[in-house]
Amino acid sequence: MITDDDRVLSSAPSEGRVKAWLMGVGMAFIPLGYGVYCLTTGHTRLFGRRHSHLDLDGSAAVSLAIAYIAIGVFIHFHWYWGLHSSLEPYSNPLKLFAVIVFLASLGFTIYKVLIS
Repeated sequence: MITDDDRVLSSAPSEGRVKAWLMGVGMAFIPLGYGVYCLTTGHTRLFGRRHSHLDLDGSAAVSLAIAYIAIGVFIHFHWYWGLHSSLEPYSNPLKLFAVIVFLASLGFTIYKVLIS
């Protein structure tokens, strides 16, 4: 259910250093790295179902790239910062900031696609 997923992502993760590095660094690098790549090339792809996708360029591509980066940042703050006792108090506010950036960027992307 959605409420179960909400509790999992809003609370501190459990496990140890291996999970912190695999999820908090390794997994976070995938959307973050792709977002940075898209920013440098000025071209972004919005992936869809059944091999469908939407290729974007211009300001829509930049905003979608920022949304991808925000996903990676959220993952990093949740699984890396959330597993370190000295960083954990900052994890939730920074995850909230990442969600706000994601929603704003995705909203702008949708707006740009709809008006074009």
